[in-house]
Amino acid sequence: MTMHPRPLALALAVAATLAGPGAALAQTLCRPDNTTPFTAGPVNAQNGFATQVVDSEGVALVICTDSVDGQGNPPPCFFDPVIPGNAQSEASGFGGEGFWFLAESAFATTGANAVDALVVMATEAAYASGVPTPGDQFSFTRLRIRVDVTQPGIYTVQHPWGQRQYTVTSVVDDRGRAIAREINETVDVEFTPNGSRTGIVGPWLRWDPAVAPAAPAGYIGDGATPHAVIGSPCGRNFVRISATALDGTTPLAIDPTDVDRDGMASAYTSREFTVQGKLAPQGITPLTVTGATYARTTGAATLSLHASAPTTATVTATPGGNLRGDGNGRHFTASDVTTLPATVAFTATNAAQGNAPSPVQHVPLTDLVTITRAQAQCTAAPRTCTLEVQASSSDQAPASLPTLTLALPGGATTTLVNGAASVPGLTVLPAAVTVRSSAGGIASKPLTVINP
Repeated sequence: MTMHPRPLALALAVAATLAGPGAALAQTLCRPDNTTPFTAGPVNAQNGFATQVVDSEGVALVICTDSVDGQGNPPPCFFDPVIPGNAQSEASGFGGEGFWFLAESAFATTGANAVDALVVMATEAAYASGVPTPGDQFSFTRLRIRVDVTQPGIYTVQHPWGQRQYTVTSVVDDRGRAIAREINETVDVEFTPNGSRTGIVGPWLRWDPAVAPAAPAGYIGDGATPHAVIGSPCGRNFVRISATALDGTTPLAIDPTDVDRDGMASAYTSREFTVQGKLAPQGITPLTVTGATYARTTGAATLSLHASAPTTATVTATPGGNLRGDGNGRHFTASDVTTLPATVAFTATNAAQGNAPSPVQHVPLTDLVTITRAQAQCTAAPRTCTLEVQASSSDQAPASLPTLTLALPGGATTTLVNGAASVPGLTVLPAAVTVRSSAGGIASKPLTVINP
């Protein structure tokens, strides 16, 4: 299997090739933002690629170029062999391509409506020209879906991070010859080392530890044996193809005898994947603080603390204690304090993945500013507008009521009085208004403009 990228590397490279009259219609991923986060880096000085990639669960992988696993068993990793005499290839430990992560699901059904499918999921290190050359490094996540079908229809492919739908209007060309790979799509999302990245693939799939045999020590799979997996962010640890006729309602029996035992003749579910990936010696538990605010009227204040971390992580705040996880990587707590600290210290540990604790993050504690009105009333020529804004702070203690300040065009500001400001005579309006609090909070809201 060779998976060289195209020479022209795009930030989002989508290569959709349909050998017959078909088209990708829609994509729905598990995550609401349609991306899967991971971190990459630092840069490996030897080969110019990221030293490791770490998914949102804290699973850290390095490029695997091992010829055998730690017990001397067959190679647990696929990669192009080193090109003798090519210094960049020798420094990288592979030829045209290597992988941090690679998983495949392949299956075929029988009958009049049979399908033959291959789904490839990867986080890959390659060279744009296909030849290892300094400065030509090209890293990307890949989702490749190839399906041979025997009947026209609407085919939905569910994968561990989302789903894609295809309409195939014919399985023969204009000369009556059978078409191969009626569904043939590759989605590559490029990334570079250092910092947070997003792609269509992740968290990384890995062998399910509850199903024997266990993955070789130091790896997430052996690279060759089909095996049950975990890692889907929405519990979809499978690939499923379901099909209807072109009317969108009549089922197509692609698995007429229910070989997969999923109870559906018009769908086939594959729950086994070949998986390869070499674990980094020890990863750092990923942690992103998404909010540290307080609210009070009199007396004690209530802290609202939010963070993103692996579902298996323990997130701790000082003050605040342990945050509660929602099972989707979001962690939250609300706790009362009598004295407001200037900052809140966050850290996370993830013993389930054997990761080191995250560095302590000291995050400023602020009030929460809420804008309830952002409107401009304008007159006819000469056009002038009156800007009207209403906002409030979560700190309503009379003795410490924060000052709220409205930013105006040109860098000027004005103070809200009793939570309101009215600014006449403006000829230039912002697209959104911004209110800052003397207690550190800040909020923005799109401006509604009322013209005569």
